[in-house]
Amino acid sequence: MFLATAPAAAQQQVGVSINAGVRKTVRLNKKSSIDLRQQIQLVPEIKKYSGKYGDFFNEDGFWPIPDRRQNDDDDGDDDDDDGTGNNAGNNPANELDDNPRRIALDWRSTSAAQYNYQAFKWLRASAGYALMHDWEKPRHSLRAEVAYRPLKHFKGKRKWDVAVRTLFQYNGAEHSKKREMRWQASLVPRADVAWTFHKNHTLTWSNALNGVWDDSIFKFDRWRTNINLAFSYQKMHRFVLSFQHQKRLDKPRTTNGLSIGYEVRF
Repeated sequence: MFLATAPAAAQQQVGVSINAGVRKTVRLNKKSSIDLRQQIQLVPEIKKYSGKYGDFFNEDGFWPIPDRRQNDDDDGDDDDDDGTGNNAGNNPANELDDNPRRIALDWRSTSAAQYNYQAFKWLRASAGYALMHDWEKPRHSLRAEVAYRPLKHFKGKRKWDVAVRTLFQYNGAEHSKKREMRWQASLVPRADVAWTFHKNHTLTWSNALNGVWDDSIFKFDRWRTNINLAFSYQKMHRFVLSFQHQKRLDKPRTTNGLSIGYEVRF
């Protein structure tokens, strides 16, 4: 389960997503394996209800507050003047939005297969394919990644872990109007630093650049940094508090996000 708030400029957005997945690892030998993964994501969204009973709550007065949209004063005096010459009672910004709501449930699905090869304890490579359905719109993703973890060859318990990864992706989606597949290649270099300051507490700092090929021209279009605090309980429960900062490099746009997650493994 994932709860996120993403303040962008003056707008505050809140979202909830629920994820469920299964994963199976097939060991081929000591150095290679295949991961099979299936994931379903549900995204509930509260929307206005515009059906047959759309005005039912307003007309019958079920809300325990007076309707501030009507002026009950017979003498025409503005008793609701807020001191600025404006009538605060008739200001739509100060009203309670009592329109009925409904919960719309959108879904996403990801089916993936990935081949992993461990050349050394500190050097791994992987390649895979994923089929994603985003509200019944299929997308394809081919990816290859090389991960270098220089502290992996040290023996014993480690409080620090460093990883440098380079990910290459080739994503394809069907154009909604032309009904043709459009593919885009991207390159994502990433660096992670993890600090296990307690047996079940880990603090991770991640930095990544996203680069894309546009008309045969490669450019980095965004930079993203994440700070995650994870707490594990009895190896089955995992709680994560995350902060994300993203900056567009090709346009003046910056977003920040705060998320709270809970994960249970069976």
